[in-house]
Order: sequence, then structure tokens, then C-alpha cells
Amino acid sequence: MTEPAVDQYRRARLVRGIIANAGFVLVVSILAAGMILIGLEYWRRGLAVFGVGTGVAAVLRACLPERRLGLLRVRSRWFDASALAIAAAAILIVTWGISPLGTK
Repeated sequence: MTEPAVDQYRRARLVRGIIANAGFVLVVSILAAGMILIGLEYWRRGLAVFGVGTGVAAVLRACLPERRLGLLRVRSRWFDASALAIAAAAILIVTWGISPLGTK
């Protein structure tokens, strides 16, 4: 291959990798925002954001085609989506079910 063709191949490979992991980056960003809120002692809001991020991961895992899942693909689609949805529901139920007791 010529030098421009190699550069074009590398660029296309990089773009494919970024697109394939865009959903994963979105989910990790939401979870990181939740963890920052928890660290700043806004634990109820942080847990709510964390639960929403887990729900987003479940929806992305259920809806995106296999080639776009990237690091969200671990096991079968059914198992991953179900486990993430149950975890999201549990996090949100615990978040809303616990009395704030004067916390933020």
C-alpha cells in the first residue's frame, strides 16, 4: 500500500472504533457524573443519575446493532439488557425509597 492509503486506512479504523464505543462512552460519562455528585455529598441525586445511566446502558444494549455496541457487549443481548434494567430499577427504587433524613 502507498503511504496515503495507509493513513486513510488508519483513520477509517480509528473512526470505526470511536463510533463503535460511543454508547459506552456516553454511559460511562453519565455514571461518572453520578459518582461526582455522590462525592460532593448529593448522594440521592448522584444515585438517581447513576440509575438513569444504568437504564441508558440497558436501552442501548437492547436497541443498538451488534457492530455499534463496542464495550457494552458482554454476554447475550437478552441477559445484558435484562441485568442492566433490573439493576437500574433497583438503584432507582432504593434512591427514591430511602428517606433523605436532612441530607442533600
